[in-house]
Amino acid sequence: MLRKILIILTIMLTSSIIALTLKTFDAQTVEAKKIEGIAEISTKPSIVALATVMKSFRASLSSELLDAASYPLGHKESYSWTNLPPGRDEDRGGIRFGEMSIPQLTRFYEVLSVFLSSDGYTKVSLITKDVETDLSNISPGFWASNPYHIALFGNPEMDGSWGFQLDGHHLALNFLVHGDAVSVVPALIGTRPTVINNIEVLGDESGTAFALLNSLDVSQRKKTIQTGRRGLRVGAGRTTDPFLNYDYSGFVGVGLRGSEMNDIQKEKLRELIQTYVYNLEAEFADIWMSDINVGLDNTYFVWIGGTTPNDPIYYRVFNPAVWIEFNNEGGGLDHIHTITRSPNGNDYGIFALNHGPKTLLEHYVLEDHHKMNDKLFDYSIFSLQDIESMETH
Repeated sequence: MLRKILIILTIMLTSSIIALTLKTFDAQTVEAKKIEGIAEISTKPSIVALATVMKSFRASLSSELLDAASYPLGHKESYSWTNLPPGRDEDRGGIRFGEMSIPQLTRFYEVLSVFLSSDGYTKVSLITKDVETDLSNISPGFWASNPYHIALFGNPEMDGSWGFQLDGHHLALNFLVHGDAVSVVPALIGTRPTVINNIEVLGDESGTAFALLNSLDVSQRKKTIQTGRRGLRVGAGRTTDPFLNYDYSGFVGVGLRGSEMNDIQKEKLRELIQTYVYNLEAEFADIWMSDINVGLDNTYFVWIGGTTPNDPIYYRVFNPAVWIEFNNEGGGLDHIHTITRSPNGNDYGIFALNHGPKTLLEHYVLEDHHKMNDKLFDYSIFSLQDIESMETH
């Protein structure tokens, strides 16, 4: 046992010395790697407008609230979200709607209004402002009032890369500004009830899908309509997003492919995708949509459930640049979840865990100019079995 302990200590000490030596030797390179992914501050008018309204919101917060809301880019809080409402005393990270004054909350809605299209803003506004009525009917006194949290990532005052997350009941939106680019994935939008203030919140998402389904002939419907359980396949993140780095390859070839549709049907498919993509403000949605259009022939459409508006349904659209799902939850028609993601590795933007080295250790292992150190500094984790094997050799 003593020998085992000595081996462990020797390994730990050797690794620490090498890490310290390399860090000292190459400090400038490491510092450059830490910031190279952050974009320059954009001078594009639309991006300046986004930054301006976010700065206004940040300035309205007390130092305590701003500190509680703020995280560095790529922080694990980015991946910590769920469509479930928080309990009364649950801390979701960031700051709650209920902690802010009406003027502060008004400024946050102004942030949403410039990031989202008119349709997107209407959906988000209806869902967030009506939620308490529904929750109080489900379980009075259990759920938190104003069950939404805001987390801020990066700082638009200093950098051209920054973002924020709105996380709460039936809503989880992850925004990122990176130079001239803007994204909003993953995005979960759900609603119960489905009609709020006489507006069918996700009516276009339902109606446009049925229009596409009803345009298909018998052979096309046979490929589209699948059997199996309804439910989001790549859904809510919960504590930390289990679908980060998700392998979508298993869905290739399942359903009706875009190349098997005629021009009218392809246009209906495009219209369906647009109901999700254009929740984002049009200028930025146009850029995203251009990537989607390139892969329209390689898009798969799947349907599970009934085939009339009175039936519980599930459908998904799988395109190289967008993943979309729609599901009636619990077998009913008055409770819907939808999700929009980027299966090509763009969920959470460039600062996601699936993009490039994130730690000093990864930097030294992966960079070509450090290959000479591979034998000395690597990812190996020694178990007791490893140590016993070393003892015998």
